[in-house]
Amino acid sequence: MKETQFQFPSHTGTGPISASRYDPEGGEGERVLVIHHGMAEHRARYRDFIGYLCDNHIRVYMHDMASHGQSHQKGTETGWFGEKDGWLSLIEDYREMVLRAGRENPGKKIILMGHSMGSFIVRVYTAKYPGDGFAGAIYMGTGGPNPAAAAGRRTAELLGMARGKKHKSKMMNQLAFGAYGKRFEGRTPFDWLSRDKKVVDRYMADEYCGFLFTVQGMHDLVSVNLESNTENWFRSVPKELPVLLVSGEEDPVGGYGLGVRKVAEKLGETGHSRVTLKLYPGARHEVLNELNREEVMRDVTDWILSI
Repeated sequence: MKETQFQFPSHTGTGPISASRYDPEGGEGERVLVIHHGMAEHRARYRDFIGYLCDNHIRVYMHDMASHGQSHQKGTETGWFGEKDGWLSLIEDYREMVLRAGRENPGKKIILMGHSMGSFIVRVYTAKYPGDGFAGAIYMGTGGPNPAAAAGRRTAELLGMARGKKHKSKMMNQLAFGAYGKRFEGRTPFDWLSRDKKVVDRYMADEYCGFLFTVQGMHDLVSVNLESNTENWFRSVPKELPVLLVSGEEDPVGGYGLGVRKVAEKLGETGHSRVTLKLYPGARHEVLNELNREEVMRDVTDWILSI
């Protein structure tokens, strides 16, 4: 595959967004995928998946989220998206990528994909801009309604007032994610990501993975999570849109399958007739980095080529 890098100003005001277009070398097909990565990671971790997509003649666009990876400005905070409503700005950054993909690929099918926090961003984008011309959406490692989310947002507000919005709270991080590892072996704090120990170790050794968000960044994370599970969201997603929900059955973000099933069921109840749910037994949060990653990559690619 051939990578072409480019930049554009982030709507968060944190600086330029670093992004790439990945072109198949064996001839282009009729489908283009625009990917949004998750919290505290970056686009380089998706290179194997992107290579697989390009081998199947799918062009890919992907950026590093604001204050992540190559979009992070040295000397500034990671996990910071602005003083207020940064999550809305993250959606606008993603929209820049989708619109660019549309301009550069007239007549081709533009398909959306987001993982984890990126899944919530893409979900809200899907409902907010249904007229942008996309042909399908993949929500990977997503989750359903979280009863504790509203309380978490209020905690972030209080900490921001008391310690400053750029404060990084280990206590809040523990409240949000501490329980995720209890079901697993306890070798590291991130065993819930994957059964593949090498993947977990590389994640922990990467300076742009696993960092704490600011308390305002946590507020943004919870806000986009809440918005993507509102009644209005389910009603606003285009009814005819093909949707693929992909998760591991041992993913705590998806409630070990239960939350993802609730999202699929609710979409069905609101008239969405083209929803596919794919849960992988034994797999944890990062299904693209799991022991059965080749199966996942094949299934996702087959779905893209089928719509």
